[in-house]
Amino acid sequence: RNLSFAYSEKPVFENLNLKFKVGGKYGIIGKSGSGKTTLLKILLGQLTSYSGELLFDGVDAAVYDTESFYRQMAYIEQNVFLFHTTIRENITLGAEFQKEELEEALRNSALYEDLKSFPQGLDTDVGENGDCLSGGQKQRVAIARALASNPKILLCDEATSALDPQTTASILDLLKEINQKFGITIVIITHQMSVVREICSHVAIMKSGEVVEDGKVSEIFTHPKSDVARELISRDL
Repeated sequence: RNLSFAYSEKPVFENLNLKFKVGGKYGIIGKSGSGKTTLLKILLGQLTSYSGELLFDGVDAAVYDTESFYRQMAYIEQNVFLFHTTIRENITLGAEFQKEELEEALRNSALYEDLKSFPQGLDTDVGENGDCLSGGQKQRVAIARALASNPKILLCDEATSALDPQTTASILDLLKEINQKFGITIVIITHQMSVVREICSHVAIMKSGEVVEDGKVSEIFTHPKSDVARELISRDL
């Protein structure tokens, strides 16, 4: 609510207002420099020098215990960072999980079937920068990592932009399934309206730090009001 942020006194956005409901599927779209990635970093707690209010269930984020609060969030990025170690260790990141918890994360991320093709299953080395895995497998490792912590909110930053169309479709189907099965709120940062159309129910379109359009995806696709929306839609047709 009335969120403002600046880098070295250069405003990124001022008095930004957005609302996300529990269990929803939201898209935030805009060209580079529109402010969407900065907003994501604020939601993740990586940037704290903002003004305005960041409210969860009507309570300011600053009131919550920081560590337990941000454990409720999971983050999936475009270029998934994988350590040069096993699939297991890239999912658990040193945390202790029961066998059943880990297996559930594997099944819910669709990684379980992939393991059959790996020579040592979970203990297969992913290689330098995960080079032994395909792009889709890297994303499924990232999703398994996220689900293992039982998050309430899943934030995705261009999570499919480096993938081919078929793999993109499978990852988006997986995210929709996760949303439906667990009621996890999903917020997707993207520059592709095709991704928004495929998975999101609501979208906010940003330009130069402003939300120029915000509403249901179906309504914005059929009756876009802003030039930015019309351009993004026509580009993805």
